[in-house]
This record gives sequence, C-alpha cells and structure tokens, in this order.
Amino acid sequence: MLSRVVSILRAFDRGSEELTATEVSRRTGLPASSCHRIMRSLAEEGVLEVGEDHRYHVGLWLWEVAAHAPRSGGVQQAALPFMQDLMDITGHPVHLAVREGLQAVFIERMSHWRARNARPYVGSHYPLHLTSVGLMLLAHAPLEVQEEYLSGELERRTPLTVTSPHELRRRLASIRSRGFAVCDRQVVMDAISVAAPIRDGRGEVIAAVSVNTPLGSLKEQTMAHAVQTTGLAITRSMALNGQTKR
Repeated sequence: MLSRVVSILRAFDRGSEELTATEVSRRTGLPASSCHRIMRSLAEEGVLEVGEDHRYHVGLWLWEVAAHAPRSGGVQQAALPFMQDLMDITGHPVHLAVREGLQAVFIERMSHWRARNARPYVGSHYPLHLTSVGLMLLAHAPLEVQEEYLSGELERRTPLTVTSPHELRRRLASIRSRGFAVCDRQVVMDAISVAAPIRDGRGEVIAAVSVNTPLGSLKEQTMAHAVQTTGLAITRSMALNGQTKR
C-alpha cells in the first residue's frame, strides 16, 4: 500500500499539479479503482485536495510536513533573506539545493519577474554533475558517493556537458580548493551559474547556493565572491540560531 501511495504522490510533478484519478492511473500503471480509492482516502486526510471538477492536487498539509525536513526547511528559512540580498545585488536568479542520493534537489528559488528563464523549478531534481550546486554537493559528498556517481552513466545535456569521470574528478578537486563551483553551459547553452557551500556546525557541506547568469554576463570572480559571502552568511546565521550543532 505504501508503495502505491508514493507512486500516486510522485505523479504530481511540475506541469501536472492537478490530475484526475484516471490520469494518475495512466501515469502510475495502477488500476483506476485503486487510484480512486486511495486518492479519496488521501483527500480525507488532507494529503491531497480535490476540487469540484474532481481534479486532485497536493494538499497544504503535505507542504507543511515537508517544510519541517531538517535538511531543507531549516536551511531554507535561514537562507531566504540572504538569497534576497544576493538577487538584489547581482540582478540574477538565485537557487538553493541539497543532495538527495545522487541528485541535487532545488528547495528554493528567487528571481525578478523579468527573468526569462524559470528553470530550475523548486522541487526539480538534476544529476549532480550538471549544475553548479550539484558539483559543489558532489565535491563534498563522502568518497563512496563520489565513486558510485562517477562509475555510473553521466548524462549529457549540451555539447559542453562534461561526462569524463577523469575530468570530473579534476574539477571536484578544484572546487574543494577554490571554494566555489562554476557550471558553464552544462544544462543549456545560454546560462552559466556559480555556487558556494553552506555548512553545518561540524564544517560539513549540507547545501549549496548559486546565482545563475545569462551567457555573456558572468564576471566569475565577482560572482564567486558574492555567492561565497552569501553561503558563509547563511552558515553563520544557522549556527547563531542553533540550527546546526558541533
């Protein structure tokens, strides 16, 4: 039953925020009768909500529970004012991400309404080697995680995407040395991003913050300094508020 519930909830992704039970059945491969029954139960508990048109969407209760996740909610709350400052200073979108297994999960995003590129969305999952936040998180992941990741198939999104394990190992070492990560047209050909780490009280990297710039707008050292300052400010804020422990 639990696996069916999880499968149903995963059907509600970006672009599919509202679904009928029949649509969920098609997406999950579960029998329509089972989807109807389970989704009615989830709606009764507030996990899902259903409108007069019989279309379901994720309920506020589920968002409230997710906000208490220690690796996302605490970091997110501490990061928001500093992300706002970084966006105001640079004029570009700012993102916050954590590592979940072998992927970077984007848990917050800020941008001006004029921003032409809405990616990545909050909740988006990206392979670690494709984004600057992912590279930062991979560079500071346990060695066994790095080896598992680099031994697998590395997705290519653009002609510039680095898929060589040897080259990625070199880049990860450089990231640890420099203290920031750069993603140069690895996902799309018109954007570059720079990321810095956010650490807990033991000095371990628990999240990463980045600023995304259109192609031709990046001043690497300036952006690196700005995003590193932001990462350090978030780290210190969490420590002062007792959100990380030594």
